[in-house]
Amino acid sequence: MLIKFLKFVLILLFYQTPLYSKSIILNDFNSHHLSNYFSGIVAQGNKNNLEALNFFKKSSYLINKHEPYLERYVYSLVLENKVKQAINEIKRNLTENNSNFYEAYIILALDSLKKKDFKKSKNYLDQSYKFIKNDRYALIIYETLKQYLYVFEENKIPKSKKKLGNLSFINEVFQRCYLGDKNTQVYFQKLINIKSDIDYSRYIFFSINHLVENNKLVEAQDAINNLDYLSTHY
Repeated sequence: MLIKFLKFVLILLFYQTPLYSKSIILNDFNSHHLSNYFSGIVAQGNKNNLEALNFFKKSSYLINKHEPYLERYVYSLVLENKVKQAINEIKRNLTENNSNFYEAYIILALDSLKKKDFKKSKNYLDQSYKFIKNDRYALIIYETLKQYLYVFEENKIPKSKKKLGNLSFINEVFQRCYLGDKNTQVYFQKLINIKSDIDYSRYIFFSINHLVENNKLVEAQDAINNLDYLSTHY
């Protein structure tokens, strides 16, 4: 459950968080490095991430020369599922200015959370906060991680909850699922039946998965049968 959650956060973070260039002038750099670097930026902008990563690797000379380089490089590494390498790059540069970006500390927080080092994870998460500014999306990720960190460490649902719309309820459902709360299935049903413009039927999969993991196979089969019924009548 924990590993699935961490992967989910990374996907959200790097597929939906835009990358903004910092206005730092590149002076006196080898034209070959610059050519590869800017080619990487273009490829990244065109969603050709593997090509972008190859260009960034060829311009690694810039890692301590141009602050935005590391951010773009880490971005590409994560999207190519090279998360461990991205973590190592961030740690190697943690005392440098080029590591001062929101995603760097979120990645380190997730890595520490995976290792169940909750104290270090909280520290990295706190450091990420100063880079949020007016980015509501980044704030949502921060608040969500903060809640899950509390759940993993204290083994209970946090009493105080930030108002994040229906996301707050979604978080609570999965927190109860993680804790093995006896009312989890009731909360799943409430979630699935929320009246909204958003289709919450996607959570039926998680509901059925929860039933299977708890050996409630008859109920899981009933839920699957109901899905088959709906698909043949609509």
